[in-house]
Amino acid sequence: MKLNKILFFAAVLTAGAYLSATPSFSGAIGGSAGGDLNVPLNGDKAQGTIPLAAYAAAQANITDWAIARGEIAAWASNLAFNDIFADSDANVRLNELSFVLQRRAFTATNYFSVFLGAYEPIGSDAFLMRHFGVEPISSRLTKSYTSLVGSPLNDTKGAGLSYVVNFDKAPIATGVSFYFSKNKDNDWAINLDGRFALATNLVTLDFVFGVGSPLQDTYKNQDVVLVIDTITLHGGINFLAGSKYTHGLLIQAGLEDVVVKGNNGSGFNGDEIRFLFEPRLKFNTFSFTLTAYSFSEKSVKELAYLRDPIGAGFTFYKDDIEGKRGDICLGIHSVFSVKGITFGDIAQAKDLSKAIYNAYVTPYAEIPLSGIASIETIAQIGVLDITGSPSLNFSLTIGAKRVF
Repeated sequence: MKLNKILFFAAVLTAGAYLSATPSFSGAIGGSAGGDLNVPLNGDKAQGTIPLAAYAAAQANITDWAIARGEIAAWASNLAFNDIFADSDANVRLNELSFVLQRRAFTATNYFSVFLGAYEPIGSDAFLMRHFGVEPISSRLTKSYTSLVGSPLNDTKGAGLSYVVNFDKAPIATGVSFYFSKNKDNDWAINLDGRFALATNLVTLDFVFGVGSPLQDTYKNQDVVLVIDTITLHGGINFLAGSKYTHGLLIQAGLEDVVVKGNNGSGFNGDEIRFLFEPRLKFNTFSFTLTAYSFSEKSVKELAYLRDPIGAGFTFYKDDIEGKRGDICLGIHSVFSVKGITFGDIAQAKDLSKAIYNAYVTPYAEIPLSGIASIETIAQIGVLDITGSPSLNFSLTIGAKRVF
């Protein structure tokens, strides 16, 4: 881990400790540790790692009209079984750092924000939870131990401004944001987004649509101060029909950097698509979900249950088992997934010979330790590269979360 990342991590934790002295401080910490073992069926040597992940989030209500928020994540995925004291690649990331001013006017509350990082990204539950106080609606399959509010559909991190108005007489919030971010080609881009959200007993919606343009300092092989000659579209939707207590349908979909005009070309090949489609059935004795998804390779690496960017599966779970300190949840995920190809390859019927097919069965248990803390155990068995050089994969993860 680089020294500057360590110093940054220490500085944020120090700031969090300072803020915790104020009466209006709140936050959460979470993390996971476990073991992962891959056993090839052709007799080759087994390989194992000890993956680790953690996050810390804090909010300080400085006054009744000013809020400061921060969240950081840290993870390492290659601590070897045979030498856990050796150097390894570790990562520290700023998920969010924001300062919000909130002011009432007539029958609405206005929020003016300055932010760094991924600010209330579409696909996560951050915007809905903050503005409507709703329970998380994301799929159980997208649980992450590097973020408090789940994994976003689009990888949009940067710096900018946001304005949101939340109406008192209707469960509606709408707003606009202007920010700079790195696009999928790692170039700086300028973006303007609009947002609309609502939350009722049976419909929850968060919708974002925006335009962007990469910033360039050369034009026709000539140095210039700044030129904008490419327009891209991006956006997404997070929609739930139903609720936690009823049958439901969750639809999450996103587009990332679709070029519509410019010298970089235009068109659409399918690789810009992210989606999750999940019907949910709620019965007296258990709940059942069917899920189909396509995420980016980068985002799926931070999920607790999913290993590959494209897949489908089903989940059985029961989340109202009475325990001494609250309801216990027991469940099992079964997923068939693919890596080595993209959704664009499938949409365009390209050569799929590079596809690697995997299957996973994952029993899990979520156990409350108190009203503010919980622990989760995850055991996963996978059959990897089913049609090629198959191997068995075994993993065990212990995760915990505490809200304060």
